[in-house]
Amino acid sequence: MTGPDLTAELVLDSGALIALEKARPEITALLMRVRAGEVRILVPDAVIAQVWRGGSGRQARVAALLSLKKDQCARLRIDTPAAKRIGVRIGMCGHTDITDVHVALLAEEHGAGVVTSDRQDIVKVSPALHDVIMDV
Repeated sequence: MTGPDLTAELVLDSGALIALEKARPEITALLMRVRAGEVRILVPDAVIAQVWRGGSGRQARVAALLSLKKDQCARLRIDTPAAKRIGVRIGMCGHTDITDVHVALLAEEHGAGVVTSDRQDIVKVSPALHDVIMDV
């Protein structure tokens, strides 16, 4: 994983969950930091929807991540106020992927970094996040 030192909170996008499913070493290292209480991860429900295919044992790593304590891994919903903020930002930046926009907005709102496999999508939504993106 490249990017700034991992501290505080990180928002995971779909690429991060896919990297988790593939047991990529950088995600394993991140999870060790989460379990040690050094980092809290935030997972938007829209990200889960993009990657979840379910089935018995098919996504055990993602399921295990989502079962962590709330102080380690928080799932974030899109409520009506969030949906309105997402719509406004889509109008401003022209990027129509709701999940990318929600990830960027959450990172801004929480002062968090972003773990992503597609840096350019996040930067298109929020150029200010460029220096807090971790690439997987």
